[in-house]
Amino acid sequence: MRQRLHHHRQERWLHARITESLEDALKREARRRRLPVSLLVRNVLESALDLVEDIVETSMGVRDGLDSVYGWQELILNRAAACARCAATLGAGAVAYRGLSDRAGRAVFLCAACIRRLQQPAGDRKEEPR
Repeated sequence: MRQRLHHHRQERWLHARITESLEDALKREARRRRLPVSLLVRNVLESALDLVEDIVETSMGVRDGLDSVYGWQELILNRAAACARCAATLGAGAVAYRGLSDRAGRAVFLCAACIRRLQQPAGDRKEEPR
């Protein structure tokens, strides 16, 4: 899975060849949204990668158990667990978030980074470290 970038984001330049019609479309959309073209392109690429990642995770069953979760309760773990979204190891004594569900099943946990990502509006979600 992709690593999520959060703090100390290092901006990099990426050059790509595109058709004239794509350039025109990007410029029109950037003007419409009142954004620089570079920011529009970055937002589109990040959204596309997030969408692909979500589709892959869903198809692999990674999100099994998360669809029925209606909320998250912060707690301190007594024993180790793994984040259901990014698979980060959550050791005993770590702060974690347990999924609350009306369905019976195994307990699911999220790490703090994945909870922060949930709290951001979809369009504002940034890459975060695991």
